[in-house]
Amino acid sequence: MVSESGNDNSVRISTSHNAAFYVRAATNFLQGVKKDKPAEEEEKERPILDEVVLSALGAAIPTAAQVLSMLEARGVGKQAKVETCYTKMEFGSRPHLLITVKRNPDYVHPVKKGGAKLVEPPCPERLTSDKLDKKMKKVLKEGGKRGVEIEGAADMGGLKYFCTKVEEPAGDLDMLVESVKAMNAKCDPSEEERKGGSGKIGKVAMSMAENDNLCICAYVPEGEQGDCDAKDWLQSTVKLLGAGSQEVCEDSTSFYAQICIKNDGDKGIFAIKMRDYVIQHANAFLRTKGLIPDAEESDEDEMVFGDDDFP
Repeated sequence: MVSESGNDNSVRISTSHNAAFYVRAATNFLQGVKKDKPAEEEEKERPILDEVVLSALGAAIPTAAQVLSMLEARGVGKQAKVETCYTKMEFGSRPHLLITVKRNPDYVHPVKKGGAKLVEPPCPERLTSDKLDKKMKKVLKEGGKRGVEIEGAADMGGLKYFCTKVEEPAGDLDMLVESVKAMNAKCDPSEEERKGGSGKIGKVAMSMAENDNLCICAYVPEGEQGDCDAKDWLQSTVKLLGAGSQEVCEDSTSFYAQICIKNDGDKGIFAIKMRDYVIQHANAFLRTKGLIPDAEESDEDEMVFGDDDFP
């Protein structure tokens, strides 16, 4: 955790959060936070520090190294000193890494993408027909239920991203997007059955019919736009799947991005073979961004990142 002591310049790293969390904390210490606040609140803000110390014990040490790498890549600061030692604990001694990071005075805060507001994709007219009424009720019910499950997993594990599968869209891309929208819908307290509620969680959802095309939808909420882009996330996942020649849909945005991977025997693209690797490759992109821990770090981490993590 980040120390609240006015005289302490340490960022105490544990396995409770991902690297991006500590990068934001260290950046706030070294470069300050640009926010519109009343004058009396501004006076309470911590002063900008010339240097911070990344402090990590045992299993958190790899995360500290990742935090340093991200801080240097973003130009926030640069490594000034590294110290190693053993710290005595109640249950014995643990290796302790201390990395001093010096502030970069030339750092420039990144500008957010035009302050864009989340706009959900419109529902295609064909899905509102009487012919598909029963089917859409099943699609939305499944999506709403999955949203509640994701919200619960997020509350328990502190996760910000999740990967999931849904059955009802059965390879229909438009239905899959509506399913994701149902996952993100605000819960209505007047309803007997709770639905949705996971709009604050970034997610990748997939669906396919047996031996048919593979449909994938990526969603990133407003609060995560500075760290992740739905189009980048989805296109990276598609490339890792081996279908990089197929582009995401033209109407994709940084909030919602979707693709239908079509079978192409001439190029060796078979959706059924890719289906079981979507979650793995979607998580791989998040790891490169430091948004979830590396696989080898997750043994002490209770965070859940996808349906495959459930027994």
